[in-house]
Amino acid sequence: MTISNFDKPSIKAIRIAMDEALAKVSKEYGIKISTGNARFSNDEVTFKVKANVIGTGGVVKTKEAQAWDIYANMNGLGHLSVGDSVQLQGKSFTIKGYNTRARKSPINIEDSNGRGYKCSVSMLLMYNPQNS
Repeated sequence: MTISNFDKPSIKAIRIAMDEALAKVSKEYGIKISTGNARFSNDEVTFKVKANVIGTGGVVKTKEAQAWDIYANMNGLGHLSVGDSVQLQGKSFTIKGYNTRARKSPINIEDSNGRGYKCSVSMLLMYNPQNS
């Protein structure tokens, strides 16, 4: 397949091919590699690619996961850890980390389908109080 100019369908096809190629590299080196956003014009495309080390228990070590260890106790969330399952409004989510740049909703969570969300510290505490 030869591409003469970039458009959404061609970018999508390239991303799928890149993800397949990067999956082999991920497996070989024991890391997680993900293809992020793409910016493109007719003649050029730039993909954001991120690689993370996989820690104990298969948890990916992201900067948000590392920040959780620092900020959780300060916000009364010391009883929870990255990878823990929590309940919010009757649904189950997994804690992914703490985004220090998000002032109102710094908690990164993920549903069972792998879709990411964010919530506030107060919401997480309301549905998952600390047992004293």
